Amino acid sequence: MTFYGNTRIDYWQSLEQSALRLAFQESRKRHTLSRGDRELPKGRFRHDLLAVNSFSRRIWGRAVSNELSRFFCDGGYGTTHNRDVYFVSLMDITCARSPDDRLSEADLELIKNRLRYGLRGFSYFGMVEPAYYVNLQHGVRYNGKRCLFWHLHALVWGVTRKVLKKRLRKLVKAGHYAAIADGLDATHTRKIKQGRLPRYSAYILKSPCKTYRVSVLDRQDKRGRPITNADGVVLQRFKQGKSNLRHCDRIVLFHAMKHLHLDKLAVAGGDGARLLKSAKRLALKINDLPVPAKRTNSFRVVVEGRRTKLYGPKAAWRRLAPTSRMRL
Repeated sequence: MTFYGNTRIDYWQSLEQSALRLAFQESRKRHTLSRGDRELPKGRFRHDLLAVNSFSRRIWGRAVSNELSRFFCDGGYGTTHNRDVYFVSLMDITCARSPDDRLSEADLELIKNRLRYGLRGFSYFGMVEPAYYVNLQHGVRYNGKRCLFWHLHALVWGVTRKVLKKRLRKLVKAGHYAAIADGLDATHTRKIKQGRLPRYSAYILKSPCKTYRVSVLDRQDKRGRPITNADGVVLQRFKQGKSNLRHCDRIVLFHAMKHLHLDKLAVAGGDGARLLKSAKRLALKINDLPVPAKRTNSFRVVVEGRRTKLYGPKAAWRRLAPTSRMRL
């Protein structure tokens, strides 16, 4: 089993591919899909590295996995890695957008720069993706019922956990990172245990598969009694929940990401910049191959010429196969 095989990206993307196909057929929002939209998830667009194409996700996942295996596991399968690696998630409310907004290239760069600011000076590789919040209560930091909360998942190395957490804690305190609601974490750091690097790599490279909800609950003490302030008002807290994407949610995410490319959603710094450059070269290598000459058209021209010489132009037309007539 290779590093890429241990990520199980093939399996997860096959599930996502089937779910998206079903959403195209049964969603109440399927009328918003154009003929061109329905073509984008197909295999012939896999080398464009589209964020909504499961075949592209596999190509990109394999390229990144090969580089991660070479860099961290000496070409191994990911059962062990040769240095401390941390899984980091970074979120900021300024990166929340309406589901109807189409990210421009400039806006995407703004989001990427905002999120990776706390990792400057470190070595890292990560991907930006949206979390789809379908139900937001009054009191959250976003003005609206639904939003796409763009955030960053990254692998970070070359730094101690203490230094990393201290810097992120300062940035949260300074307001650079802020969760969508009070009480939720704006940053998350976890040291990756031996044997789990493929698992976290797959999480970074995955396509969005969950929706999120923020609900309001009354605060309670250890005995279950409500906590009140000096005026007797019961204090409240926010709680986040998640569930699988519904058909209509998949259509919303599809429209939001159909123009985005996986290599453009990636961010890297330090030694991770070389890793990203190599992964891009591997993933895009197929596009550099020369286009083979089409023999079918030449063959058809020769056959038509012979038939015209023998039977005349009208007879040659009648003797052509129906499929050949459609190509003329």
